Parts: sequence; structure tokens; C-alpha cells
Amino acid sequence: MSNDQSAFDAARHCDAMSATLGLTITQEQRPAVLQFLAIAQRMAETVFGAPLDDASFEPAPVFRAGSHVDGGSA
Repeated sequence: MSNDQSAFDAARHCDAMSATLGLTITQEQRPAVLQFLAIAQRMAETVFGAPLDDASFEPAPVFRAGSHVDGGSA
């Protein structure tokens, strides 16, 4: 992690997001939730740390609900 970012605090994140989302996390659930938040943060670091070549990016098709064109019969 770069020095200009504060370290991830799973407990702070849990408290903020549970309040934002209206979730109730019991004291019995909290240790497991914090464990999985820490795992998710390490996974995100791995993904965001992967080198990417800007030349290899291709725009993805755009999904528009209800605009499916059926080329065949069902």
C-alpha cells in the first residue's frame, strides 16, 4: 500500500458500512465479519497491484435493458 493512504481499518469500515447499509452485526458475528473484511482488502490489494498495459484495454459492449435483438427463433 502506498504511504499516502492510511492503513485499512476493518473495524472502522465495518462500523461505517453497517450504519450506512442499515445492517445489524451482533457481537458474535463481528469477529468473522472483520476477518472477511481483512481478507477482501488483501484480495483488492492483489488485484489493484497487478500491472496493466493501457494498450491492451478494449471497450466492452454496452448493455441496454430491453434492447435485445433476437437473431433467431425460440
